[in-house]
Amino acid sequence: MIKAILIDDEQMSRNTLRKLLELYCPEVQVMAECEDTAQGDVQIKNLQPDLVFLDIAMPGQNGIDFLKSMGEINFEVIFATAHDKYVLQALRFAAVDYLLKPVEEAQLVTAVNNAAKRIQAKNLSKNVQAFLHNIQLRAHGNEMQLCIPDLQGFQVVQISDIIYCEAENTYTCFFLKNNREIVASRPLIDYETMLEDSGFIRIHKSTLINMKHVKEYQKGEGGVVIMSNDKALDVSRRKKEHFMNRMKEVFKY
Repeated sequence: MIKAILIDDEQMSRNTLRKLLELYCPEVQVMAECEDTAQGDVQIKNLQPDLVFLDIAMPGQNGIDFLKSMGEINFEVIFATAHDKYVLQALRFAAVDYLLKPVEEAQLVTAVNNAAKRIQAKNLSKNVQAFLHNIQLRAHGNEMQLCIPDLQGFQVVQISDIIYCEAENTYTCFFLKNNREIVASRPLIDYETMLEDSGFIRIHKSTLINMKHVKEYQKGEGGVVIMSNDKALDVSRRKKEHFMNRMKEVFKY
């Protein structure tokens, strides 16, 4: 069983979530329900839960400030939130599971399954810490951190350290500063969607680049970009116009 606590100021939201857990996630045992973070703090200390469902937007102290005040976090967190662009981006970058209200059962089951894997692997809090870092920098996408899942768990990297990414079947190879490489167990399209607001652009069906690391462009049918690590990457003919327009937006020339 997974011991869980619900922290949400809305009684109806807590009732709905509890019923959905009973129906679709019977492995989760709700130990307590709290209407604010003060109650949540007491119950977390008393009950030592494996998992906390935490609403982000609450009167008084919100969920983000609550976690910042806790110091060490030794439980898994699933956030509940509304459609806030920057909060959602920070969550996605950090590979933190979240529920959009109103909660859908499929979304809940996926989030609980992911949390259960991290609980079993005792791989807690690093992604939450990355989220707390990201939320402070939510207007500065390239300074945020990205959690990259691999076969051992996940690695946390600075987005500004990513030079480019390449598709490898259903995996993505990340090429970073200092000759670091990481193979992620997610397809390139996921990272294109995730990173498009952080200065990244697809220049080829198999290549996503960080425009801040472009060192040179050489003309051709599509052309070639030289990255900061001196790697030459082809720009497809179909992507050339979009790439050039984005370059004009980012760099003055």
